[in-house]
Amino acid sequence: MKHLITMAASCSLTCSLTCSPALMAESVRMEAASALYSDWNSKALLETLSIQTPPHNLRLGLSRRHLISGQNPASTLAGSETGVTLTGDLTSADGAAAPFTVTPRIGWLGAESSAIKTTSRWLGVGLSFWTGEDTTRWTLDLQQTSTNSDAIDVTDIDGRRILSPDRINGTSTGVSWLHLATPEFLWKGSVSTIHRDDRPEVYLGKLEARYFVVSADAAVRGTIAQFENRGKVAPVTLTGSISATTIGLEWHQKLGDRMILAPGYRWYREAETPRAENGAQKIMGSDQIYASVRYRFWKDYWLEDASDCFISVGTYKTNTNLKIWHLAAGIALTQSPLFITGRGQGLPNR
Repeated sequence: MKHLITMAASCSLTCSLTCSPALMAESVRMEAASALYSDWNSKALLETLSIQTPPHNLRLGLSRRHLISGQNPASTLAGSETGVTLTGDLTSADGAAAPFTVTPRIGWLGAESSAIKTTSRWLGVGLSFWTGEDTTRWTLDLQQTSTNSDAIDVTDIDGRRILSPDRINGTSTGVSWLHLATPEFLWKGSVSTIHRDDRPEVYLGKLEARYFVVSADAAVRGTIAQFENRGKVAPVTLTGSISATTIGLEWHQKLGDRMILAPGYRWYREAETPRAENGAQKIMGSDQIYASVRYRFWKDYWLEDASDCFISVGTYKTNTNLKIWHLAAGIALTQSPLFITGRGQGLPNR
């Protein structure tokens, strides 16, 4: 399911109310989205809502996913999920020049399938600060997660009894960075670990680079990520050791003053070594091809505050014969107090 959520949804709608950073103290931002996606046999709907308020960017997020057609329990889209998140920013000083920002967060997620019910709760905090004459931003993260689930009692292919725990605790730690190397080039990365009661330690690493091609009035974005969950697996889960690699590439082409065309490709490969010694290694791979067109309504708005709309199309398929197509459309509406009171169309580009 995690691979489906990362791909573009079949239909989405987003609405926003916000203002420029200079007027953040007077702003409220609201976003709503609806996404429909299908594996040809089943269709599911994902609905999200978030509200962000000043003065500490307090953000409440709500999400709900559920099937709307095709009740096949074996479907990748089967089951339902409901989530709630709450985050905020606590800065060490007023204004954009704050030396560091503390971001506490709390969340809850309930999931249900035909065979099992799961409830997860997490509490975390992030610490961000700039170094190198404000060209590099560092973020340190710490999060504690607790998951309650129906216990599963089955026999593996080697005849060993697998009894999963009904409560699993986990802790994740990590560091990420963003470096503005030149006006045309920036890159960012992250490394993190996850400790869980039922699994070997997880190691994750990700690198991303973005380069603005001045001559073509375009930008290219590349990403690579590695996931390693290796080591001896205790008889509490049917899942074995996992190693996964993700590679992505996007081209963002500006067309005129207000439109951007962005085709992209994402490659994923996962190798799982079973817990049972007589089990065969499993290889899972997927390819995703997509393209989107985004149009900005008001030319004089700052880019990050611009009202715009988009349409996206693409395909997603795996080596296990799972095939998904998507057609997505959305709109983001931005408005500042200046525009509300009729004093202008917003703030000019920086």
